[in-house]
Amino acid sequence: MKKIRKITETAIGLVVLLALLGGCAYTPQNEEQSNIDYGSIDAGTQIIETQVETYADAGDEQDTTVFIDEKLNENLFISAELKMPESSLYEYATQLKTFDYDKVQEAIGQNAEGTLIIDDGSDEFSGGSLTYQRNDMASHLDTYCSYAGEMGLTDDKDLSFMSQADAIARMQSFTGMPGVGGELEALDVVAMDQADLENVKKAIMEDTGYQFLSAKGYGNDTFDDGMEVYRIIFRMDVNGIPVYRNEPNLRQTSERFLAYPTAVTALLSNNGIEMITMAGMFEPYDEHQKEAAIIGEDGIKEAIIKKFGSGILKNEFRAKNIWMEYFPLLRKDSFTEMDLIPVWCVDFEVNGESVEDSRYSIRFNAITGEEIS
Repeated sequence: MKKIRKITETAIGLVVLLALLGGCAYTPQNEEQSNIDYGSIDAGTQIIETQVETYADAGDEQDTTVFIDEKLNENLFISAELKMPESSLYEYATQLKTFDYDKVQEAIGQNAEGTLIIDDGSDEFSGGSLTYQRNDMASHLDTYCSYAGEMGLTDDKDLSFMSQADAIARMQSFTGMPGVGGELEALDVVAMDQADLENVKKAIMEDTGYQFLSAKGYGNDTFDDGMEVYRIIFRMDVNGIPVYRNEPNLRQTSERFLAYPTAVTALLSNNGIEMITMAGMFEPYDEHQKEAAIIGEDGIKEAIIKKFGSGILKNEFRAKNIWMEYFPLLRKDSFTEMDLIPVWCVDFEVNGESVEDSRYSIRFNAITGEEIS
């Protein structure tokens, strides 16, 4: 069951709703709705935007790059850059993270205040999640930072209390104390000082799409003199390869349930940690579990052809983006034990629509070529 301890007499209710069985198609939504849907993570816009960034970053340290441009079958094409990692990779056996309350509290490293919610992983369809919120204002700061980042209302800068690099390192260190598998890599950083917060508050109050926030007290917010805050979105890497975060239109095709997407968002101010949400976290793996050769260019083309069959397609499908991820797959008859498997992810244009508009993606097991989702 979930372990909840209130660190102050004033309890702050915080609900963490995770996306089971992958992501859902993106539709525009306001920041407050995004916070509710994904435990104060801007899942509606930010995660999808950073997912696109993930595609580009995934190959930073990969060795071989080829561009494939050919017709595979009638109405089936591939026009994409393929970045190959090493010829073999490891599969890992692990389980959703069980957090230790005392270690997490020590990692937060602040006076006893706020609300810390830890899921110990014993509930079905649960596990691997942690949420800390210092006070009610923390969720407001999250909204301000998210809005500023989306609308381009803040500069890329270091704040006076701590540099961006040190803030990132501080939150990476946080995950090391309770022991989380993988390595955090910062995808997006929003830096705001008091003037930025005042300007963004004014912009939100004048934005017709956000006026409902007035009823939630946003219009009454005041900021301490010298207030500064970073909002950092991380991805989880394994072997320098990103772990699945959240993808619109993910389709369930495996007999096993897909595990949670990994997601980490942190707010760090000159007062300390304001908020941190972690979802889909898994236990560290002490050793390599299974090494196997991964399919390359020919294997990917064979997997795509097998997926669409030998018949003539009515619509034109063109593979445009190909990248590699580690994918969390729950084991049969378990809601906490999982395997991390390398997969090739393929984005398609359909009938000439952009990848963003077509929303058609397929993931193939990078070892067997089997369609995963």
